[in-house]
Amino acid sequence: MGAINFLNLSQISGKLKMITLMIADDHQLIIDGVKSTLGNIEDFEFIGEAMNGYQVMEQLDAGLRPDIILMDINMPKLDGLDCTRQVSKKYPDCKVIALSQYDEKRFIKRMLKNGAMGYVLKDAGKDQIEKAIRTVMGGEKFYSEGLSIRLIEQELKDENISYLFPRLTAREREVLSLICKGLTSQEISEKLFISFHTVESHRANLMHKAGVKKTAGLVKWAVENDFIE
Repeated sequence: MGAINFLNLSQISGKLKMITLMIADDHQLIIDGVKSTLGNIEDFEFIGEAMNGYQVMEQLDAGLRPDIILMDINMPKLDGLDCTRQVSKKYPDCKVIALSQYDEKRFIKRMLKNGAMGYVLKDAGKDQIEKAIRTVMGGEKFYSEGLSIRLIEQELKDENISYLFPRLTAREREVLSLICKGLTSQEISEKLFISFHTVESHRANLMHKAGVKKTAGLVKWAVENDFIE
């Protein structure tokens, strides 16, 4: 007797396990395109869509529980980076796969650190996206073809992209750590036994390197770029 295809056996027994999906992207055209591309896969079912991270969290908070969330990175209000972090903490059973146009190390690294189980480029074909979903459903991580090579290449170029990961002096790291703990410049001055004006100078240099104008932005930058945990 010939082998019975697993999918057909599931259909015969009436126990086909559906993989439920949600997609988050700020372009409806992308949402519609992905749903159309994957819509004819028999055990895939889209149960939600969102155009920003807030909409994702609203639906999850209301009880929606997709197996997989295909998450764009660059979205308004709440981006995919922060949304992935929140999903991973509050709803760990909902697995996130980044579906992004960005193949830069900084985005890949942040998404994976924030809990994404996969990273797929938007120019990937149907077969690769399907493979990513099934791989993550199996408990393993998945990366688009070529991403490992790109990561290695960018590791070698890190010295030439200091604007992405600026080098900080030991003292700047100390000051940054204390800023992130909520200390004022005066408190940092007293703790490190340096002048108030020196602390302010370090703060200004840090903000310049981070490309931000406010302390909140500096703290966020420090966390996202692994200068602090």
